[in-house]
Amino acid sequence: MEDLWIVKEFEKVAELMPEKALSLIKKDPDLLKEIVISAYLDEIISLGKAAEVLGVTREELMEEFKKRGIPIRTSDREDVLSEVEVITCL
Repeated sequence: MEDLWIVKEFEKVAELMPEKALSLIKKDPDLLKEIVISAYLDEIISLGKAAEVLGVTREELMEEFKKRGIPIRTSDREDVLSEVEVITCL
């Protein structure tokens, strides 16, 4: 773990160049998935938003969470609004 400093510096650069950092993260679907799941677990994003970012349905993501033993939070206002936004974009 002696290269952990690279991660810390990446965080700093990502603040200055968020589009570039996001572009790099999106090139690695597994990394993106882990970041999204982490954000969901930290209650930063809803299940609906997590599914949207990953390009899957809520049901598909719920199934993934069940397989991983990740608790599924009950729907809240943000989940409902996220679902409405997805539906209106179709």
